[in-house]
Amino acid sequence: MKLCRCPVCHSNIHLDTLVQDDAAREMLAILAPMDGGLARILVAYIGLFRPEKSDLSWNRALKLINETLAVSNNRDWLRAALEETVKKLRESRIGGTFRPVTNHNYLKKVLEGLTEGSMQPAQPVGPQHTKPAIEVKSFERPVSAAELNRQHFEFVARFQNKGTTSGKDE
Repeated sequence: MKLCRCPVCHSNIHLDTLVQDDAAREMLAILAPMDGGLARILVAYIGLFRPEKSDLSWNRALKLINETLAVSNNRDWLRAALEETVKKLRESRIGGTFRPVTNHNYLKKVLEGLTEGSMQPAQPVGPQHTKPAIEVKSFERPVSAAELNRQHFEFVARFQNKGTTSGKDE
């Protein structure tokens, strides 16, 4: 059953083919009930593990999702840490060479920083209306899939133009 077309390569996506693979079916079963924001950022995060010139197998993607979800029981903290991790790693790739992520150590470090201070709940305000001892920082909401796709194409176009321009500002 043709489901739709891939927004990147425009090839057909067949749902029946996806559910025939055990790992793909299990991965879809994990992602489907998740909050849309967490699912999107989780998929973006595991995409950072993809080698430059090949795809992740369904088995590897499933393993990465399970490992990532095991990092923290608190989905709000995990989502915030994933957002920060994906943002920082994508920024580091803009001017540098492409290196796929090989482990979850950076995510764990970001999560540890969140749990030690910035994401702890604020103290309740008493009748004196005192300022809470800990301030909760707000995090950017993840952008839509269409916006991520647009940003990706914009990045690729800028990267390709660097090789064709001769010292001109972009």
